[in-house]
Amino acid sequence: MLKSKKINRILSIIGMIMAIAIAYSVLVYLNKEQNTARVQKSSKTAEMAEQDLMYSDLGDFIASNHTFYNETLGWGRDRFVSWSKQRKQAELIANSLKSLSAENEDLQQDLNMIGNLAEKVQGGTKDKEALIKLHRFFHDLDIDYNDYKDTTDYFDVTEYKGEG
Repeated sequence: MLKSKKINRILSIIGMIMAIAIAYSVLVYLNKEQNTARVQKSSKTAEMAEQDLMYSDLGDFIASNHTFYNETLGWGRDRFVSWSKQRKQAELIANSLKSLSAENEDLQQDLNMIGNLAEKVQGGTKDKEALIKLHRFFHDLDIDYNDYKDTTDYFDVTEYKGEG
């Protein structure tokens, strides 16, 4: 009788150990599947985001970059520059300008200046003046090209002055 209780106890312990091992294996498997799906989803999201930042519309390109510079440099934020974020944005600007152009010569000249400033920042220079100039170009172009009216400030840095 004592021997059968001992065997039952050992079998119960072995059964619990096997159940825990199986449960652990299932959890590890499910976690790997979830991580694989998350990695695939995040790489697709990053790829889609990068494609979304390649502009086909010049007005969107100007407005989006004006917003970026307002958020990262405007209202005294230029004292706390994230150079890695600025280099990444400069790279997006330079890549976008490869597919954007303007028929208006003054506007094209401004885009060329923006491209030169973006390449300078992208190259690793920590020149705040280049960032401020980029911000001012996008600011003035947003006013002149997109009819942006949220400010009365105007820096008069662009050659393009609107089609009016």
